[in-house]
Amino acid sequence: MKKNKHVKMFFLGGNYLKLVLLLFMCILSTTVSAQESSITGKVVDNAGLPLPGVNVHAKGTSKSTQTDFDGNFTISVPAKSTLVFSFIGMDEVSVDTENKKNLKVVLKESSQALDEIIVVGYGTKKKSDVISSVASVKPEDMTKVATSDVGEMLRGKAAGVQVSLADGGPGSSSSIQIRGKKSINGSNEPIVIADGIVIGNINDINANDIASLEILKDAAAQSIYGARASNGVILITTKRGKTGKAKISYNGFSGVQTVNRNFDVYSGEEFAQLKREAYRTSNNGVYRPDNQVFTPLELESVQSGKYIDWEKLVLRTGVTNNHSLSISSGTDKTSIFSSINYINTSGVVPNSDYDKVAMRVNVDQRVTDWLKVGMNVSLQFSESNRPNVGNILNNAINTSPLGQVYNPDGSFRYLPGGIQETPNPLIDVYETNTNELNRNDIMNVFLDINLAKGFTYKLNASRRSWNYKALSFNTSKSLSGIANSGQGSGSITYKDNVEYQLSNILHYNFNLAEKNHFNATGVYEITSSEYSDFSNSASRIPSDILGIYGLESAFLNTPLIGGNERSLVSFAGKLEYDFDSKYYFTVSGRADGSSVFGANNKWGFFPAVNAAWNVSNEEFMKEHVPVISNLKLRASYGKVGNQPKDPYQSMATAVQRDYIINGVKVSGYVPGTQLSNPDLRWETSTQLNLAADFGLFKNRLTGTVEVYNTDTSDLLIYETLNANTGYTLKLSNIGKVNNKGLEVTLNGDLIKKKDFRLNVGATFTKNKNSIVSIYGKDADGDGREDDAVGNLWFIGKPIDVYYRYKAVGIYQEGENIPLVTGTTLYPGDIKLYDADPSNGANPNPDQDRVITSKMPDWFGTFSLALEYKQFDFSADIYTVQGVTRDNLFLYDYVRGGSLRGVKNGIKQDYWTPENPGGNWPRPRDGNDPPYINTLGLQDASYVRLQNVSVGFKFPENTIKSLGLSNMRLYVTGSNLVTITDYQSYSPEKEINDYPEPVTCVIGLQVGF
Repeated sequence: MKKNKHVKMFFLGGNYLKLVLLLFMCILSTTVSAQESSITGKVVDNAGLPLPGVNVHAKGTSKSTQTDFDGNFTISVPAKSTLVFSFIGMDEVSVDTENKKNLKVVLKESSQALDEIIVVGYGTKKKSDVISSVASVKPEDMTKVATSDVGEMLRGKAAGVQVSLADGGPGSSSSIQIRGKKSINGSNEPIVIADGIVIGNINDINANDIASLEILKDAAAQSIYGARASNGVILITTKRGKTGKAKISYNGFSGVQTVNRNFDVYSGEEFAQLKREAYRTSNNGVYRPDNQVFTPLELESVQSGKYIDWEKLVLRTGVTNNHSLSISSGTDKTSIFSSINYINTSGVVPNSDYDKVAMRVNVDQRVTDWLKVGMNVSLQFSESNRPNVGNILNNAINTSPLGQVYNPDGSFRYLPGGIQETPNPLIDVYETNTNELNRNDIMNVFLDINLAKGFTYKLNASRRSWNYKALSFNTSKSLSGIANSGQGSGSITYKDNVEYQLSNILHYNFNLAEKNHFNATGVYEITSSEYSDFSNSASRIPSDILGIYGLESAFLNTPLIGGNERSLVSFAGKLEYDFDSKYYFTVSGRADGSSVFGANNKWGFFPAVNAAWNVSNEEFMKEHVPVISNLKLRASYGKVGNQPKDPYQSMATAVQRDYIINGVKVSGYVPGTQLSNPDLRWETSTQLNLAADFGLFKNRLTGTVEVYNTDTSDLLIYETLNANTGYTLKLSNIGKVNNKGLEVTLNGDLIKKKDFRLNVGATFTKNKNSIVSIYGKDADGDGREDDAVGNLWFIGKPIDVYYRYKAVGIYQEGENIPLVTGTTLYPGDIKLYDADPSNGANPNPDQDRVITSKMPDWFGTFSLALEYKQFDFSADIYTVQGVTRDNLFLYDYVRGGSLRGVKNGIKQDYWTPENPGGNWPRPRDGNDPPYINTLGLQDASYVRLQNVSVGFKFPENTIKSLGLSNMRLYVTGSNLVTITDYQSYSPEKEINDYPEPVTCVIGLQVGF
């Protein structure tokens, strides 16, 4: 009460207090006015044109303003101030205001974006000088994605690059495809090169160690990598130590993973009714009593209303952790970058987990002014565990909800519903396991020599080794163990691969008459690889005590051993010329000699040429079209190659055969099925690429538009031979595939102020893939090459298609149902598309089947990045449109799609006499509805909120008080929402595949 009284007296103290306060405010106002001065001025660009919207900020104060439409500004600032002028696409300018009242400020076009260094084949270039199709992805954008999969980090980050889920399990990798599928039997994955060394997988690199990542997309950029580059090249440069005080950086996150699904299964009541309907159909439309429909265990569930939710029992909330620590230091002579990364994930499926440790040390040593040596070493160790069957989720979805999970003693009941075809899916979750161990070592040493002015030589030598060990075991209590009289089974596998690479690289840069710039590159390179594997499968192991290590006591052991060697010798050269940074021309080529190909075709040559015109550097553009700040027109044409996945494909095969001679087993070899082909050579992709890079409004809006046309010829395809030759197959170079497409990339800096920045971006990719030729035969004489229907290869259609009948409805009661040979149709059965009803009701395989492409019409992304003071926000929306997938869960009996009432499945609106509007066939006991497989094709187009990240950068005074250089706290969610009609856990995968998780993490970035 006393305190309140004093407060009241202070505020009600009368006129005297009011007058004192008013006088103090007037004095303060006068003092401030006396210490400030009004500054006016105008801001223009190089051409003298006014710049509206320029941010004018008094350094060290909160005072700021913007220029008006005519570039004019007025601001009151303290005496002896410094004004900072900033505008998107322009270099920042600082002006001292002492003794100045009126200013004229000229802002020059920023060179930062165009002078950005881009890594290209065997070298680097300024972004403004790049004239081939190279997409650069910022590492800071990649690490905003809450995943340990570097491939997944690239999803939606570059036009023309399609990333799809290979496996959603812990430690899995995504599949990357650049500009469509080009090969039928060869590889379609790009090669990944880190610090000049070809590595096995993009996840061999810790994402936090990446300094730059470039994707080479056209033949002109790829040709210098020759025989392995037809599917694109991904170039990764890792971080190096920097001169100065040692810097320690930490980036780590922890979070949870769950699963979303886009389908419903039948509940217990719904499944019970489905089963009644199936039995009713086979009983002339009359319901059977429940005791004739259900087993005793099922009937107990139906009567008690206690049903099983298998998905809740099979799935759990996963946990993921990713922690990375790096140290960078250096002097004028020596610099070191080192890092360690630890990843731990417990998957959404019980007993699935993944641990990985990755370490890196990069060292640079300046020996003399003309010599620098260095070393890069990375080591990775990983271990994963997972139930060793791929049908866990499959069984969780299609196992009947009727019955009991456990026996009275608490053990798993083998047949929950008493039906042989639906065993307990939980058994294999806990009674099977595959343990995988991986070790990946990369070590390379290099030296850089300055031979003369502009003339350098680099030697790069490397060794990469990969070791793999897998131990798989099914206990005697597993489903396979129960089926084998209570005996276990499993396998043990060892794989080892060692690769060597030696690169000799010469660079020569020189100028003539100042404006003529030349750059020549020469490469001599040798690579070799040695691979071996061994596996042993064991069945009927009598005891679980030793697990797979008890295979010696197995009833049957089946060993397999294999290995191969391959080598490549290469010569490459590139000559680049530009005149005054306006006109560019490059010619390049690479010759590769490979041990993989036939004796008559060991060498291949892959040339390329490209040219560009930097229109924006012309004087007439600067004077008359100032709205265009950057415009470059590019064109390229070149060839690149592709080789088989495995060596020895040009040779004939031999097969082991066992004989009994005089009661003794003797092994020998007989000719195999494949005939040798000494003329086997590369697949060759020839590509024309046309592009335009542009920047508008002082590079406020930038973008690239590209069109390309790629012909891949000499495809590696197996020909079928007449059995009279003694062989049935020969790998040959025949056929041709075409890929053509359009790529658009847009980026807009909508707002760029001191405390507020807003950036938006978008990519669009459309690729059309088609088979031009296969065998070149016209057996029917119609003037058109014959399709290879048995392989589902159709001239003029994509490589990957579906070819099946098309459902157009459900037959209704009273409808005239045609007679089909071998099949009796009833009301409730599927009605098929008939191209020519006059030829009879039997489905015609040539006329009535429909070809449907598996490839998407287009895909793209929209990104948003926002910064407000200490807060930052980013989001990526990714979409794939016009893609069709075959969903086996809609029709396959094993996956519950047959409506027999034995297995559960995806819930459908099926036809009954009381529900004639149902769009699914009538359930029937004992047999699948005829032609139910025609219902499997679903539109798998989707729109996904791919990534959302919210961060907070701690204020500078807080950071300094803690002795830090930076600190950011962030929350990130990945794969949060997917909108699709495709009924699965992911529109990219089937239900029985390991599900793609929804991930939410909280992380911290700290710099010391």
